[in-house]
Amino acid sequence: MDTPGTVLPDADEVALWNLMSEHNWDDGFAVPLAVAQHAHCDRALALRLFWELDDAARIHLSDEENALREQYSAEAAYEPKKFEHIVAYATILTTRLRRGDYPDGANEYDTGYMAIDLPDQTERQRKLRELRTARARQKYDDAFLRPALNAG
Repeated sequence: MDTPGTVLPDADEVALWNLMSEHNWDDGFAVPLAVAQHAHCDRALALRLFWELDDAARIHLSDEENALREQYSAEAAYEPKKFEHIVAYATILTTRLRRGDYPDGANEYDTGYMAIDLPDQTERQRKLRELRTARARQKYDDAFLRPALNAG
């Protein structure tokens, strides 16, 4: 497998964001894996990958032993290299998010969780975020819930 630097040598966090915005997930997980491993992948993009662009990492987090094998059974059985990319992508993304390894960067991503004071947010909206966060904390660590806002 290529290292991320050889696949995306000059990409900054904005270029990586744009790349993933255009990525066709039917083409597999080699590019998302390279992005998740990339030194310039920022926390906002990692959160976006986790919550919005594909559900493999959330599936993996729910049951690290079996969930991906069940969801991607055809790849696991017939395309082991593709399945390796899926598992590596989901494992790296969830591990790095949990450990806080992704730096803040130019991108921003609002997970919709954590009752932070957002501009133009009403008290009702703040309360709803707070309640939604309380429910989500039963399943996810704060590392997956905390938005990446007001980035540098």
